[in-house]
Amino acid sequence: MDAKDHLACELSDSTPTSFVHASEAMHRVQQLVEKAARSTATVLIRGESGTGKEVAARTIHELGPRRGMPFLKIQCSALPDALLESELFGYEKGAFTGAVTRKPGRLELAQGGTLFLDEIGDITPAMQVKLLRVLQDRQFERLGGTETVHVDVRIMAATHRDLDGMVKREEFRADLFYRLAVVPLWLPPLRTRRDDIEPLARHFCRLFAEANQRPALHFEEGALRLLRRERWPGNVRELQNFVERLVVLAEGQSIGVDDVIREQSPHPTFATQPTSTAGVKPLVGVLERERRDAERRSLASALKEAGGNRTLAARVLGVSRRTLYNMLDEHDVT
Repeated sequence: MDAKDHLACELSDSTPTSFVHASEAMHRVQQLVEKAARSTATVLIRGESGTGKEVAARTIHELGPRRGMPFLKIQCSALPDALLESELFGYEKGAFTGAVTRKPGRLELAQGGTLFLDEIGDITPAMQVKLLRVLQDRQFERLGGTETVHVDVRIMAATHRDLDGMVKREEFRADLFYRLAVVPLWLPPLRTRRDDIEPLARHFCRLFAEANQRPALHFEEGALRLLRRERWPGNVRELQNFVERLVVLAEGQSIGVDDVIREQSPHPTFATQPTSTAGVKPLVGVLERERRDAERRSLASALKEAGGNRTLAARVLGVSRRTLYNMLDEHDVT
């Protein structure tokens, strides 16, 4: 695995089968991942884009008895039915124009290992039927062929979609859903596990610094506090990309508050745009105030619901006590 692949996996270099985390939420995820790894059950991983669904799948594979065997991935949303079917099942010579030789599919190539189906919620009803047969019988035919191929492959799938709602609306087969979700795993967004932002930022800083021959580079505490306050709608992937930009553009041996603020600033306007902003509220500032107001209301509501019990309020919000205390201090809520 090269440096870029390692970074994209959000894995610790010292413990390559652990998530980089400090939050209680991700500690529970790590425990479930370790339990899932001891089985051969199908795993359905759900969460927003950028939360680390592929990381979880790879970790389960590496911790399990199939480590050392192939781990293959298919991005289901990127392929139309015809291509997805040929990628999954392979094809025989002459199956279609251009098929000049037999080609094995990912299911065959993953024999003995794991096949990860990313964005499984995007496959069509026709593909759902074909995939269901594989999960039920562990067999299929190549395109243009009649020979039944038997495989021993562990299937893991991931999606950011609401599959429960899709099942209710009959957009996703219930029988396939239940076959996939033998072990369900949900990855919380980064905004609800702010305790993870600092260790992740330090981790990415160290790895990107090494990749760019800057091993002494580090974050100042003020810069880390700014990172903790961000919402990170793109989750860990967005944080990773932001830290890479900070590392590449850093001029000294540390990344400070000014560096973070500079890279957070909106893109400069073109010369053809009006330069005067008199009387116009900056959009970024308006959105930030709205975000803070919404957070303050959520905190007050959770405390009221919990009768002032901060431990219970943290559970209501789905955050750790430490994160709750940080948010209370930030918003001056008592």
